[in-house]
Amino acid sequence: MNDIDELLSIIENPTRRKILEYLTREPSYPLQLSKDLGISQQAVMKNLALMEQTGMLMSYPEVSNKGPSRTVYVPKSQFTLVIDLHDNMFTARLIPADDDVKEEADIEGMDEAMERIRQIDSQIEELDRQRSAMLKERNSIMAWLNHAIRQVEDPEKRKELYSRLDDNEEKEA
Repeated sequence: MNDIDELLSIIENPTRRKILEYLTREPSYPLQLSKDLGISQQAVMKNLALMEQTGMLMSYPEVSNKGPSRTVYVPKSQFTLVIDLHDNMFTARLIPADDDVKEEADIEGMDEAMERIRQIDSQIEELDRQRSAMLKERNSIMAWLNHAIRQVEDPEKRKELYSRLDDNEEKEA
């Protein structure tokens, strides 16, 4: 999945988000999803089909000891979605996960695993705080630049300055 518009149209739906959240914890089949999430089986099937069609999920048959084989669904793609909306900035980026990097965790037990997750989450929160501070500074600089450009009386010169500003932002991306 690498089309941001398609991705946003999928995850805007609360039912699909519930299904995705469930499936990130464990593979499941439609009837189980319907029961556990309190969603009609028809709605589950419709949303699973759409997400599989777009490449967000994949399915495989699984033999059941309680009856006929069933179709099990799992997430197929991994990514990070970053959206920034500030006075002088709007960006939406889809960052695919590096599927080639698969590190084995050197974890002995459940307590150690939970502690390591807490450490990682804490580091991510710190990175988010740093990112937020940098975005605040960037927004302040962009506000100053935009104000300065608006003061230029010549419309052609303003257009040129805005173009330079846009070119600079494109180089960063």
